[in-house]
Amino acid sequence: MRPRPPGETPRVRPVDLAKVEEAVRLFLEGLGIDLDDPNVRETPQRVAQAWAEEFLDGYERSPRQVLGDFYEERKPEADEMVVVTSIDFQSMCPHHLLPYRGVAHVGYLPAGKIVGFSRLARLVDVHAHRLVLQETLAREIAESIREELGARGAAVILEAEQSCMTIRGERRASSRAITEAFTGEFAERADLRERFVRRIGSR
Repeated sequence: MRPRPPGETPRVRPVDLAKVEEAVRLFLEGLGIDLDDPNVRETPQRVAQAWAEEFLDGYERSPRQVLGDFYEERKPEADEMVVVTSIDFQSMCPHHLLPYRGVAHVGYLPAGKIVGFSRLARLVDVHAHRLVLQETLAREIAESIREELGARGAAVILEAEQSCMTIRGERRASSRAITEAFTGEFAERADLRERFVRRIGSR
């Protein structure tokens, strides 16, 4: 298995919900919030469950689980491209623990293995539901397709609204971040990248 990329924060031990709840209590106390207020009395438990079961549940799954056992073997045509556009996703930035959300455009050149389109959406979630930079997220999705399906190449473009820019710091509400990753023949051939971008533009 390849090493964890520097833009993703790894999980090194199992989730401890009790610790997360206590941390949230201390966080709220540190901000001067009254924990006896009915509105926040159960907040630590709710926050712990949301982070463990929804925001960061990608650590509980692997690309192989969502792709490896669900492919079909077929002989590809020359430069046959599979593209799925506008896959909704949300993730968490490891710098400020703020969310970013947007759409992923994913494509690959089969070399014999293909998967259902919904599996690509699940792959996006596996990587997105972790503490990961958007730049790394695009690369991880592309490399997983290449490795698990043996694809001749993979292409990923992410368009996302970063809360780090929209609700704090510069507070540029209309800003969007676009990151991309190309592997295999997509990295080597400009014509394939152009075809992929045209497919996205025609959505």
